[in-house]
Amino acid sequence: MKTQFSSFAISALILSATTFSTPAISPDTKEAVKVEKAQAADFSFFRTHRQGKGVAASWGITSSAGVASFKLERTYEDPTDIYSEWQEVASGGCNGSKSYKCTDGNVSPGFVNYRVTAQMEDGSTVESAVSTVHIVSH
Repeated sequence: MKTQFSSFAISALILSATTFSTPAISPDTKEAVKVEKAQAADFSFFRTHRQGKGVAASWGITSSAGVASFKLERTYEDPTDIYSEWQEVASGGCNGSKSYKCTDGNVSPGFVNYRVTAQMEDGSTVESAVSTVHIVSH
């Protein structure tokens, strides 16, 4: 079931982003390690909680500049496993707001892991941290 995002107001959000412009040197291998610049879609927060028979997710970004769209995903598997299957719960365009929310009404009992992926206008993606909700029963 796909859901449209709706935005809600945040009274004040003041965050700063740190950027790195030089490559770091790994002490063990003495080889240059690529350090990417901080992107405009840094997530200021990502929260999930049980709401009724579903899960509500809300997140904020430091700046909507360069963000084309968002995708909310979930998995019941280990979120640190690169082979975990993530299912798209909802997707929507970026409307210039600094905060968004979405409700997943199709949840099974267990540990449910969520993440948000921001699709940038240049084609790159930025992922939020993973947030887990434990659903005991409906």
